[in-house]
Amino acid sequence: MTLTMTPAWLFWAIGFANAPILFGLAAASLPILIHLFNRRKFREVEWAAMRFLLAALKKNSRRIRIEHWLLLLIRMMVVGALVLAMARPYLETFGNVISGRRTHRVLVLDGSLSMAYNSGGTSRFDQAKVLAAQLVKDSHRGDAVSMILMGSPPRVVIGEPSANLESVKKEIDELSQTHGSVDLLATFEAIDRVLEASSIDQKEVVFVTDLQATSWRQRSSQGPEAWKKILAKLEERQARSVLIDIGRTGEENRGITAVSLEQPVVTVGSNVRILAAVKNFGKSKVEGLRVRLTVDGRLGPEESRDLPPGEEAVIYFAHQFTDPGDHVLEVTIDDDPLSTDNHRWMVVPVRESLNILLVDGHFKAEPYQAETDYLVQALNPSEAPPGSSTTLKTEVISESQLARHELAAYDAVVLCNVAQFSQAEVTALEDFLKRGGGVIIFGGDQVVPDNYNRLLFADGKGILPASFGPTRGDATRRESAFAFDPLGYRDPILSEFRGQSDAILAGLTQTHIYQYHRLQIPKGSDSRVAMAFVTGDPAIIEAPRYRGTVIQVATTADSGWTSWPVHNSYPPIMQQLVMQASAGPIAERNIRVGQPFDQSFPASAGTSGVTVVNPKGVTTATKLQSAGGVSQLLFENTDLSGRYQARVASPTPEEISFAANPDPLESDLAKLEKPELAEVAPGWNVLYLTNWRELTENAESVGRRGEFHRPFLYALLVLLLLESFLAWRFGHHGT
Repeated sequence: MTLTMTPAWLFWAIGFANAPILFGLAAASLPILIHLFNRRKFREVEWAAMRFLLAALKKNSRRIRIEHWLLLLIRMMVVGALVLAMARPYLETFGNVISGRRTHRVLVLDGSLSMAYNSGGTSRFDQAKVLAAQLVKDSHRGDAVSMILMGSPPRVVIGEPSANLESVKKEIDELSQTHGSVDLLATFEAIDRVLEASSIDQKEVVFVTDLQATSWRQRSSQGPEAWKKILAKLEERQARSVLIDIGRTGEENRGITAVSLEQPVVTVGSNVRILAAVKNFGKSKVEGLRVRLTVDGRLGPEESRDLPPGEEAVIYFAHQFTDPGDHVLEVTIDDDPLSTDNHRWMVVPVRESLNILLVDGHFKAEPYQAETDYLVQALNPSEAPPGSSTTLKTEVISESQLARHELAAYDAVVLCNVAQFSQAEVTALEDFLKRGGGVIIFGGDQVVPDNYNRLLFADGKGILPASFGPTRGDATRRESAFAFDPLGYRDPILSEFRGQSDAILAGLTQTHIYQYHRLQIPKGSDSRVAMAFVTGDPAIIEAPRYRGTVIQVATTADSGWTSWPVHNSYPPIMQQLVMQASAGPIAERNIRVGQPFDQSFPASAGTSGVTVVNPKGVTTATKLQSAGGVSQLLFENTDLSGRYQARVASPTPEEISFAANPDPLESDLAKLEKPELAEVAPGWNVLYLTNWRELTENAESVGRRGEFHRPFLYALLVLLLLESFLAWRFGHHGT
C-alpha cells in the first residue's frame, strides 16, 4: 500500500479546544476605542504660544502618528495573543476529523495478558479503561462510539455505533481483563466490519495498547498479503487511526512458561516427575526465585533458582498419586508486577489402570501363533519392573467381534492385521477418537489396502495418517531384510533409548524387517514420522485425530514379517505406543487461554444440562449437544487462566476439571517503538501518541496533531515587553 502526498494546506486544518473564548478577539478593538475616547475627552483651546508648539508638532507629526499606530497595533496583538492562547488552538487532519462534524469513534482496547502489568498500583488495562472513559466523556454532542476488546479472538463489545455515551461508559466500567493473547489480523477485520456497518461519514479508530512486540509482530498464516489487504481496507474507509501507546520500555518480568509430565499417562501409585519451566524475561538477574508446587490445594515441595537475564530453568518435582480421578497441580513463583503469569495449572486425570483392547485379525489358539500374542506379553510382562509407571490391562477379541463390541470402556484400541472394516466399524472408531481414545493400526498379510484406503484413509480426510501402498520385501522367503532408522531418537516413544549404550541400541537397530507396507503421507499432513526404515520409508506414523491419536505401523505386531517381537526393544516401545495413544485425556484437559474446551461424553448423556464454574467462581449454564455417536460439550468462555469445573447433570452426574493457561509469549514485555511500528505495518497512516496521564486530563488532544497555544503565550510575553519598551522610548523622544 502506498500513500499519496497532498498539499500542506489541504492536509492540515486548525481547531480550538476552547472555541467560545475566540469571541474574546473582539476585545482587540479596545485599544482603538480607548484611543478614540481619549481624543474626544479634551476640548481644544487655542492660545498665543500654541503656534510655536504646532509648528514643532507639524514637523514631527508623521513620526508620532506612526509611533501611535505601532503601539495600538502591539496592544491589539497583546489582547489577540492572550485570547488565542486561552482558546488552545491545535492542528488536525483535514478530511478525516473536522471539528464540529459528527464522528463515529471506534475504541480498540488491548485486553491481552501483558496489559495486566501493574505499575504504581494501576494496571495498564485499568489505565486503558480510564482513558477510554475520558475519550467518551469529551466526545461532542452527536458523536457515536463502538468498542472492541483486542484478544484471540477479539470481542466486539459495542458493534452498532452508540450515541448513548452514558451506556458506553457503563460498558467500559464492566470490561474485564483477559489472560489471552492478541490475534492482530482478526482485530483489524473486526474493526473493518464495524466501520462497514456505520452510516456516519467521519470515522476515527483509537487503539489503546501497550504495543507489546509479540502481539504486534505476529503474522497471519495467510501471509503478508492478508495484512496489506486489511490495512488498505482501513484506508478506503477514510477512517483516521490513532494509537495511544501506554507501554514502557525495559520493564522486568519473570513467568512460568510450562508445566508438564515426563509420562503421557498417570495411574494410581505411579511415581510421576513434574517439570516446571521458569523464565526471566527481564534484563536483570533474579536471585533466589522460589518455585512451589501445590497438589489439590496442598502445598508441596519448593525449589530455589537464580535466573540470569533471558534465561529459562527447568525444575523437577516428584509426586505419587494415590487416588484415581482429576488432580490439580499448581506451580507458583514469587510475585512481580505481572502476577498473572506467576501461576500455572495442570489437571491430571489419574486412572486405576489403562484398559487396552487388542483386535486380532488372524486369531489362533496355539501359543505365539496369533497376531496379538507377542503384544499381550509386551504390555503385560510376567515380571513388572519396580516403580512401574503404568498398569496395563489387555483384552483380546477377534476381528469378527469388533462390530458389536462397545469401545467406550477402553483407553486404546490396537488393530493387528485386521483384514477390512465396515462403515459401521469405522464410525465406531471415529466416535472413540472423538472421546479422546487412541487407535493403533498394525499391518500384515490380511490387510486389504483398497478397503483401508477407501474407508479409513478416505483421500486424506479419514482417520488414517497415510494410505497403504504396495508392500516391500518378501517375508515368505526372507532373502533380504530391512533395518529401522530411529531418526535420532527424537520421538517420545523412543525416549528410553536416548543416551543408551550400543549394546542396548542394537536391540532396535539390528532388528530385521522382512516385509512392510509402503505408507504414503499426503502433502500438508499434520502427521509425524516417529521411526523410519533405512530405505527412507515411514515405519511408525503418529497423527492427531479429533481429540485422540492414531498411530500407524507399517509392519506386523507379531513375528510374521519381522524379528522385532523377540528383541528387547519391543516391550518398551509397545508400552510407549499404547501410552502415547492413550494420552488424549491429559491433553484435552489442559488448554490455552481463549481456546474452546471440547469434551465428548457417551451418546446416552443426550442434551443434559451442564454448569461450568470459572476460576473466579462465576457459574455459566450450558447444554451438551448431540454430535453423531457422542454428546459434546463446547465451552468457549475460557479467557481466564486457572482451574475450571464442569458438572454434567445426567444420566449419571459427573464432574470433570480442566485448566486454561496463558500463552508464555505474553510474558515477554518487550515493546515496539514508533520507528518499528512503521516497519511492522508499512503504509499504515496512524497518529502515534504517548503519555496516557496527560491524555486522561484532556482526552480531546487525541484528535489533535500538536497543540500550539504555548507559542501564543511566548508571543504575549514578548509583546508586553516590547510595548513597555516602545512606550518608554516614544515618550522619551516626545519630551
